[in-house]
Amino acid sequence: MPIGTVRPYDIFILMAIGVVVEVVSRLALVKCKAKPQSLRQKEQSVRELEAQVKRSRALGPQAFVETSKLERRFLAEKKALGEIVESRTKSRERNEQLVGRIGTIINLLIFVCWYSVPIMEFSGDRVLSPETLLSRSEATLAATEAFAAQLFPLSYLGIGIRISKLGLANSKTSTGALLVVWAAQTTVGKILDGLEALLL
Repeated sequence: MPIGTVRPYDIFILMAIGVVVEVVSRLALVKCKAKPQSLRQKEQSVRELEAQVKRSRALGPQAFVETSKLERRFLAEKKALGEIVESRTKSRERNEQLVGRIGTIINLLIFVCWYSVPIMEFSGDRVLSPETLLSRSEATLAATEAFAAQLFPLSYLGIGIRISKLGLANSKTSTGALLVVWAAQTTVGKILDGLEALLL
């Protein structure tokens, strides 16, 4: 692998930033996603009322008055539950938008701080053996192919990869800071997705 430039300290710092941002973002949203005990009790109460209404209806016309009372109570409880769920949904959406804006600001700061700094750059070796000397264009082509193979299929996905390369002197053989941050966020995000599925 024809690696020419590697900035290990920058990579470590950027990965740490990505991990911290992702963990803090998830912790900020976990309260909105997790159902509090009071909401669980409310849902249980509505389910029990629904079961009582069905049992009362099964008794026939002689339980009409009791059935009507239960139905009114069930509808009131269901409406109250719907309002709580709707309020929680709106709150979660607001928090997600806020977290998204903060993430965008952090990405912009990283982009500005590491603008035009290649975090990892491939460079083709011109001297392969005492008998073989590559031209500069052949060496560059070899580095470009090695870089594309290393990042395949990421190099062909979306505009994000292109944005992360803005300002680099040779974008075909190097990568910027944002790609490292996003890689760390994606990896930690997948781990946290699994933990959320188990815990929530």
